Amino acid sequence: MLLRISLILAILLGAGTIFITQKMARDHFTEMRDARDKNAKDRDIATQRYQKDEKTLAATSNVLNQTKQTLAKTEEELNGTKQQLASAQDTLNKTKSELAKTIETRKQVEADLAKWSELGVKPDQVRDMIAALQRNKDAIVALEDEKKILSRNVEVLQNRINILLGQDYEVPLPAGTKGSVVAVDPKWNFVVIDRGATNGMLEGGVLMVHRNSQLVGKIRIREVLQNRSVASPMPGWNLGEIEEGDQVIY
Repeated sequence: MLLRISLILAILLGAGTIFITQKMARDHFTEMRDARDKNAKDRDIATQRYQKDEKTLAATSNVLNQTKQTLAKTEEELNGTKQQLASAQDTLNKTKSELAKTIETRKQVEADLAKWSELGVKPDQVRDMIAALQRNKDAIVALEDEKKILSRNVEVLQNRINILLGQDYEVPLPAGTKGSVVAVDPKWNFVVIDRGATNGMLEGGVLMVHRNSQLVGKIRIREVLQNRSVASPMPGWNLGEIEEGDQVIY
C-alpha cells in the first residue's frame, strides 16, 4: 500500500513537473515570439524611419544644391549690378562735370552778352562780326600761303640769276638737310632724291652722298619737283657708285 502511494506520488510529482516545465517552456516560447514580433515591428519601424530619413536627406541635398546654384547666380547678378552701378556713377560724375562746365560757359556767355549790351551791339551784329572775322582769318591764311609761294618763286628766280651772274656762287640750301637716294640711272647719269621744293631745294644746290658714314660723292641738283629732285653726280667727286638708299646731306 505504501509502495502504491509512493508510486502515485511519484507519478503526480512527475506530471506536475512536466506540467510546470511545459508551462514554463510555453511561457518562454510566448515571450520569445512576442520579443521576435516586437523586434520585427521595431525593425520595420526603423526601416521606415531610415527610408523616410533617406528621402528627407535626398530632398534636403537637392534643396541645398538648388540653394547653392541660386546663391552663385545671385552673386553673379550682384557683381554685374555693382559694375553697372560703377559705370552709372562714372557717367553721373562726367555729367556733373560737363554740367558744371556748361554752367561756367553760360555765365561767361551771359557776361560777354552783358558787355556787348553795354556797347549797344545786338546778337545779330555780333554773329556778323564773328563771321567777318573768320573770313578775314581765312583771307590772311590764303595770303600767307600765297606769300610763301611768291617767296619761293623769288628765291628760285634769284638763285637762277645768281647762277648766271657768278661762277663762284654757291647755292644755299636749308641747313641740316638730310635725305635719301630713291633712284639711280647710270645710263643717263642722274639720281633722284626724296627732297624737293617743299624741303627748300634749289637748282644748282650741292649735296654730299654718304653710305655707312663714308663719302661716296657729291651731286648737283638739276631739276626741283614738289617732293623730289633730280641731280647729277659731280665730276671729280665720284668716290664710288651711288646706289639707292644712300644718304644725302647738306
